Amino acid sequence: MTIGELWPHLRPLCRALALLGWVTSAAGMGAGLSIAVAGGTSLSPTVQALQFFSAVSMGVAVLSFIAAALLQPRHRGWRAVDHEGGGGAPEPGSEMPPTVRSFLLAAFALLAGAVVFACAGLVLRNGPSAQSVAFCQVFLLGAAASGFTFMLFSKVVPRHSGN
Repeated sequence: MTIGELWPHLRPLCRALALLGWVTSAAGMGAGLSIAVAGGTSLSPTVQALQFFSAVSMGVAVLSFIAAALLQPRHRGWRAVDHEGGGGAPEPGSEMPPTVRSFLLAAFALLAGAVVFACAGLVLRNGPSAQSVAFCQVFLLGAAASGFTFMLFSKVVPRHSGN
C-alpha cells in the first residue's frame, strides 16, 4: 500500500490542512536554507524578515498538521486490496506500509539534526548565529512535516491482527 492509495481515505478538510502544512513547510525550509547559506555574519532587514517568515511558516505548518491529524479519525471500514490478486490479506505483523513507517524514521533523523545545530549554536562564543538558528528551523520543519505526516497516514492505515 502506498501513500497514493491512502490519500483518498483522508477527509477533504484533512487533505487541505495537510497540503497547507506541506506547502508552508517547504516555504519555511526554503527561507531557512537561504538564510543559512547566504546570511553572512549579520542579517540585513530583508533577511531578518525572511527569518521571521520562516518562523511563521513553521508555526502554520505545525498547527495545520496537528489539526489534520486530530480531525482524521481512525479508519476501520475498509481493508487494503492486494493488487497482485492475493485476496487482500496482508502479511501477519505488517501493520503499516514501509512508506508510512519511513516518515517516523525521517522525523527522528531530522529532529536529531535540529538538536545538533541547536547544541552547535549554544557552544559558539557569541551565542547562536543566524545560520545555526536557520538550520534548526529547517530541521525542525522537516521533523514536524515527517512526524505529522506519519500521524496523519497512520490513522487511515487499516489495523490487522496477526490471527
